[in-house]
Amino acid sequence: MELRRSIVAALLGCGFGLLSSVASAQPFPKGVVAKGQALHAAKCVSCHNSMMPDGKGEELYSEFARKMTTVAQLKGMVEFCANRTRSGWFEEEINHVSRYLNDTYYQFK
Repeated sequence: MELRRSIVAALLGCGFGLLSSVASAQPFPKGVVAKGQALHAAKCVSCHNSMMPDGKGEELYSEFARKMTTVAQLKGMVEFCANRTRSGWFEEEINHVSRYLNDTYYQFK
């Protein structure tokens, strides 16, 4: 009986650990931050700087100015901007930039 309880407790512990790691998983696991940062610098910064007073485009990502509140909105905006600038990015580049923005500014789980 004691062995059975130990096994059940161990299995439950593993399950809860798995659930918590899934819940806190990186939303853009295929994205590479360094690649996203380079793409962002090449295609996004100049436009964002032109939109903000004093040319401080990074303020778009500040807690007070940001409009993105979910992972889906963030990725959708990156896709929108990529299309608008005719960057020619594929899903891979979208994920890199989304990962960079999330890790640097948004911290969505």
